[in-house]
Amino acid sequence: MTTDAGASGRGDASPDGGDADPADPAAPLSATARTVRGAVDPAAAPLSATAERSDGSSPARALLPDGLRAFTAAVDAAARADGWRLPTPSSGWDVRGVVDHVAAQHARVPQLLGLGTARPAPAGAALLGPDPRPTWRALAAASTVAWATAPEDARVTLAGEDAPASELAERLLLDLVVHAWDVRAALAAAGRGGSGDVGGSGACVEHCLAWVRAHQRLLADSGRFGTPTEPRSADPLDQLLALVGRRP
Repeated sequence: MTTDAGASGRGDASPDGGDADPADPAAPLSATARTVRGAVDPAAAPLSATAERSDGSSPARALLPDGLRAFTAAVDAAARADGWRLPTPSSGWDVRGVVDHVAAQHARVPQLLGLGTARPAPAGAALLGPDPRPTWRALAAASTVAWATAPEDARVTLAGEDAPASELAERLLLDLVVHAWDVRAALAAAGRGGSGDVGGSGACVEHCLAWVRAHQRLLADSGRFGTPTEPRSADPLDQLLALVGRRP
């Protein structure tokens, strides 16, 4: 598990429904989503924080679409492999539990950003349904819209404290990258596939690695991460997984 904070990319189902095949991760969002600012097409709405920073990297908010696409692809892979009950490297959680957790975070994003009402937090099959993909895509689309329409200087409440929305974006991006790997690793360990894009673009992984390195005390004090391990290589993903206590 990575973070308890609740925040895009294109999915193949929208908050308002649609007729795209939920099993096809490449299908575009098929309908507009509704926000307090009106109808927005998450497939076309630009993120407002797209400028590169002085060090040449993009802010976490601009990288969230890649992270969401990668996690959606992992969810699709789990569905194809009937892998919902496989154990993951995230202690105590099977694949379904990981998907529930990430979905719950994104269910809260519109409300946290002040752009709508939180959808009911998914909690197992009763809310996500036997196939979590349609609900996950609806939540991811709503999260996309919220980030695309929120002011760049938006603020949120995290753990009862006022914080810039950029802090929420950092935590959500880390969640998406690490948990996409958790799902893929569970499938690979069971011999049911698992290869492919495990954590978004290389930029997502490198950004998260830099953020984790700069916030190791915060992560350790949170109690939500394992003890850092020795990385198996110099690869950025291996380095990141080792720092958050994963054992590839």
